[in-house]
Amino acid sequence: MNVVEVNKADYESCNADHPLHSWTTGAGRDVVPLNVTRNYYFISGRGFCYGGMKVAVRVENRPPPPTSAQLTEKSDSSSSPIVYIGQLVLPANFIIAALWDAFTRIWYFQN
Repeated sequence: MNVVEVNKADYESCNADHPLHSWTTGAGRDVVPLNVTRNYYFISGRGFCYGGMKVAVRVENRPPPPTSAQLTEKSDSSSSPIVYIGQLVLPANFIIAALWDAFTRIWYFQN
């Protein structure tokens, strides 16, 4: 496989004619350093870009560490009750699936 770094215009048009950088080792051995804060655009240089083999990556600076005031605010707000609907959805799905499985087994053996 041929991975090519291109500019945004070439990324959008799947044009690998003017690569900024090219990696051709293949077999998953290539390592792409993303150590500069900017947008990176990668496409397949063998025409697979037209089928969707492309990726854009935005690298940003790390946010500063929280201050002690922010940590205090978070600990104060954690005492308020929080309801997570997502915690109920998955168990409910398992319960419905188990009931459906039991129903279909009972129905199958009765007929």
